[in-house]
Formats: sequence, C-alpha cells, structure tokens
Amino acid sequence: MQQAWQAFEQGAYRKAIHLVDSLEQQGVRAAALYFLKGRVYLELNHFDAAIQALEQAKAIDPNYPGIDYQLGHAAFLQGRYREALTHYRQALEQVERTSGGNSQQMSQDVREPIYRQIGRTYFLLDSLQVARRFYEKALALDSTQSETYRWLSEVAEVEGQLEDARRYAEKALALDPGHFENLYRFATLLLRTGYPRDAVYFLQEAFRRNPHHRGVNYNLGRALMLLGERKAAQFYLERARQLEEVTSKLEDAKMAAYQYPRNPRRWAELAALYVQTGDYLEARKALDAALFLDPDNLALQNDRANLALLLGDTLDAVRRYYQLLQRDSTLADVWLNLGVVLAAQQQYDAARRAWLQALRYRPNDDTLRRYLAELERRRGS
Repeated sequence: MQQAWQAFEQGAYRKAIHLVDSLEQQGVRAAALYFLKGRVYLELNHFDAAIQALEQAKAIDPNYPGIDYQLGHAAFLQGRYREALTHYRQALEQVERTSGGNSQQMSQDVREPIYRQIGRTYFLLDSLQVARRFYEKALALDSTQSETYRWLSEVAEVEGQLEDARRYAEKALALDPGHFENLYRFATLLLRTGYPRDAVYFLQEAFRRNPHHRGVNYNLGRALMLLGERKAAQFYLERARQLEEVTSKLEDAKMAAYQYPRNPRRWAELAALYVQTGDYLEARKALDAALFLDPDNLALQNDRANLALLLGDTLDAVRRYYQLLQRDSTLADVWLNLGVVLAAQQQYDAARRAWLQALRYRPNDDTLRRYLAELERRRGS
C-alpha cells in the first residue's frame, strides 16, 4: 500500500492504480485502498470512477479521514457547489466528532483547508459575506496561507473595497512571492487603485514568468497607456487580443475533455492549449490524464518530457527522454531535445553523441548541423 501511495505522490498514476488493483485481486478490502483509488481518479478528472471508489471507502469505514472532503472536491470541480458544501460540512462534522483534547492541533490543521474551501465555494455562489466569514475562520487557524489572503482579496474587490483588496493581495504576495497568481492579483489591484507605474513594475515581472497570460498582457497595455507610452501599450493590447482567441479555444477544449474523460486525444489537445497560455501545471495534469489512458503513445510521452523542461525539472525530462529512446532509438526529435538539455548542462560529449544519433535518422537537418558546429566552437573556446 505504501508503494501505491508513493506512486501517487510521484504522479505515476497508472502504477498506483496497478498496485491498488493488485491488492484488490488479493482480497484486500480496506477503506485506505479505495480512498487512494478515488484520489488517483480525481487527479485525472475521472469523476464517476473517483466518486465510486470514495463511496466504496466510506461504506467500509464511514469515519475514514478525508473521504467527505474529497467527495466535496469532486462535486466542486464539476461545478456542483451545493453538493460540495454538503460534503465539506460533513467533513467538518467528522473532524469535530473524532478530535479529542490531545488532538486539538491536528483538528485545527484539518479544519483550516476545509474552511478555506467552503469559503471558495460560497464565493462562487455569490454569497460574499459567508465566504468572507469562512476565510477569516481559516486565517484564525493558520495565517500563513497565501491562498486564503488572495481569495479574501477577491471578495473585497467584488464588494468594491479596493483598498482592502489590495492590502490582502499584498499580504498574499509577501507570504508567497513566487506564486504567479499572487503577483498578478497584486499588480492588477495596484492598477485599479491608481498606481499605474507601480503596476507596470509588477506586471512586467508577471510577464517574464508567463508571457502568454492574456490578463497580464491586457493590464500591462492599459497601465502603459495611462502612462502615455502608447506604442508599447498597443503592443501588449494586441497580444492580449490574440491570446483571447486561444483562451476561448481553451475553455472549449476543457469542456470537451470533461465531457469525454476517457478520450486521450481530448486531454492532449487541452494540454497543448495550456502550454500556449503558459499554464504548465495544468498542462501537466492534462497530459498525465492522456498518458494514463494511452501509456504507449510515444508522441504523448515526448510531449510530457518536453513539458518537464518547461517546468524546470531537467532530471525528469532527461529520464523521460532516455525511457523513450529505449522504446524507439530512431526518434530524431528526442535525440535532438536530449542533446539540447545535455549541452545546457555543459555535458558536451554526451550532447554531441545525442545530436550525432539524431543526424543518423535525419541526415539533412541543417539545425542539427548548426548545433554540432556551435558545440565544437564552445568546446574549442
């Protein structure tokens, strides 16, 4: 069971399911088994299978921790917010029932994300005051969660309390300055509250992190226009217009993938659009869903390796490239990409071997020849 959990945490969803199925075939009938199965399917947006597994876990042990919360999350992701609230409240009730004097801190740790998620659900139901109340409950238990402050900032903004919204957004950014959404929210609120020059600074930083984000381009264009930098403003506004078309396609692709969750092509198309918009984390989820359904698709595996590079995980990318080449050593694109990574790591001999292999299968590729020539120049300097 421990191996199955480790596979899940590493994103090896097919392996996790294989291990769970193997235990089930051995006659194991434990709540933990079906709970893990539900978590895997939920990560893959296979909602029906996830709910079925979670309900099986609950039938075995109604008090198994986390089941109601995950059932609520399944409903939440499908937009069934009232149903989600029912499950979240059941999760809270369970925590209250099972927590004792010695587990006060554990009770607080468990309740905090539930309060936060209930707040988010009420916000999406336009119950702003109730959402605020649950966010404040979450912060009373843990004031270090930047997401809670960011979401509280959204409530204040919708209520028209822009100064409060900016203050909460600044707090979120201070707690987690590396989070793109924290940076973007604070920047847009600077613009809305009359600080276009400061907004430009933060929006330019957001642009460096995600140049394909429509909102970043649009608001950067607006801020520059207010500062009289018309030419630069028009550049970003035009980019925003172009990205709006991709964003529209993305929403259509997301709906199609949710409607046909067993179709790997739908997930692959969604992943490609996420990459275009710079949302690499969501792209990874979509590609993992596609690979779960079609694990022998080498093109998808190559896309997943390339995505690992975009996410900054070079070791994972290299591992995936080598696994692909073990399956098919004639994949010139994979040899080429592997060489690029190795060259960036200054492993010039290994990069040269990779590109020479690519050249065997693509002998007329001028790009590969330029790479090899540049490599020789670097080695000689």
